[in-house]
Amino acid sequence: MKNTRSLFCSALLLTGLALAPGARAQDEQRPEKPKKEQRQERRGDRLEMLKEELALTDAQVEKLKPIFAAEREEVMAARKELGQDADRAAVREKMQAIREKYKPQIAAILTEEQKAKMEQLRERGPKGPKGPGAGGPPPAE
Repeated sequence: MKNTRSLFCSALLLTGLALAPGARAQDEQRPEKPKKEQRQERRGDRLEMLKEELALTDAQVEKLKPIFAAEREEVMAARKELGQDADRAAVREKMQAIREKYKPQIAAILTEEQKAKMEQLRERGPKGPKGPGAGGPPPAE
């Protein structure tokens, strides 16, 4: 019995050692992107998503790029000004004010249909039409 247990443990250990280089090679193939680069990709995705969802023309996309860039710069400056220890409500209020400032500039570029669709997207929010907890039980009444 003791011999069987020892043999089993040895086989398990050897299997783990044999698989370890393959797992390590996978980790090396997917280098972690810096957070700044990840944020930049998401920002680019925002314009791409709007282009797809609103059927924006190339001319509209080119007009929106500087507006989004200015909005991004203002958001970054506000975050720097408020600092990391800022009250969440204060940050939310400041970001909302910035979004409201650029909303008319964005709307001026969109057609009426695109504006209506944009409002639907804003109401839906980033989590989709069902929001957090989708698929769970309905709320108790």
